[in-house]
Amino acid sequence: MKQRIISFIVSNQPGVLSRVAGLISRRGFNIDSLTVGVTQDTSLSRITIVMNADDQIAQQVIKQLEKLIDVKHVKEIESGMQTLSEVALIKLNSEKNKVELMEKIGQLWGRVVDMGEKTTTIEITGRTEYINESIKELEHYGIEEIARTGMVALERGDIVLNNFEL
Repeated sequence: MKQRIISFIVSNQPGVLSRVAGLISRRGFNIDSLTVGVTQDTSLSRITIVMNADDQIAQQVIKQLEKLIDVKHVKEIESGMQTLSEVALIKLNSEKNKVELMEKIGQLWGRVVDMGEKTTTIEITGRTEYINESIKELEHYGIEEIARTGMVALERGDIVLNNFEL
């Protein structure tokens, strides 16, 4: 099994995400990450699913998604042909070692987005592996809370997923 990134364009309608998630979960497949957002055409949304699957399972998921009426176009983004990113908001205890914490945030290319009396919330952007490594490096400061977006992906080069006929 390997990590698969399946990206698809759907109608921006209520219930579409529920039907997609239901289709995948009914077949016993696990989704590691799922992101949804409206595209440049507000009548369409882009869904990106990250899952660990072999070739057969990935093809089965794609075929099942293509059968849904609201799905306009589906494509697996092949390894090496991806531009990937994830965002993590991390709330850290900043009562002690504030100077050291700020230095560490700078080293991780993080950005402070909020400061409270006892906590500092930072944003870190990058590949999932980088986010995971950054979280490990920040653990000893005291992580109070984490929120992650999940992976978003586009294909490298001039390939555009939503070049299709409606």
